[in-house]
Amino acid sequence: MRKTALYGTLAAVAVTAGNVLHGVSHAGAEVPLAAWQRAYVYLVIFLAPVVAAVLLWGRFRRAGAWLLAVSMAGSLVFGVANHFLIPGPDNALALEPGAWQTAFRASAALLVPLDALGLAVGFWAVRGLSRAADTPEPDDVPAEAEAR
Repeated sequence: MRKTALYGTLAAVAVTAGNVLHGVSHAGAEVPLAAWQRAYVYLVIFLAPVVAAVLLWGRFRRAGAWLLAVSMAGSLVFGVANHFLIPGPDNALALEPGAWQTAFRASAALLVPLDALGLAVGFWAVRGLSRAADTPEPDDVPAEAEAR
């Protein structure tokens, strides 16, 4: 269980660090976000992975694993869509030339594998914790079975 919490926490820390770098490049490049996008970024992309990491260390490990997986999936879809597919000021490929263009593009590209890694770790944790929940602990074995 500790390995699950550790890997989940490391994934959350790595993704958060990448998002901080990208946030700095957003500010430097003066790329605006709509109010709903800001709310999504704060709640799903920044807050949810941190809460997931905390939950992974306590009695709500499965909830933490699910929250990590879902938030990373949401972050991956949001990032790929807004940075590479949807036209607009947040599209890294259409960003106007400037001092922050390279940092913005590089950090947007870096977030794709980081989010994918976080998603993989989240689903690995869900799977492992679900298996662990289905396996009875030695104390859960009925007394009749022990006598045999």
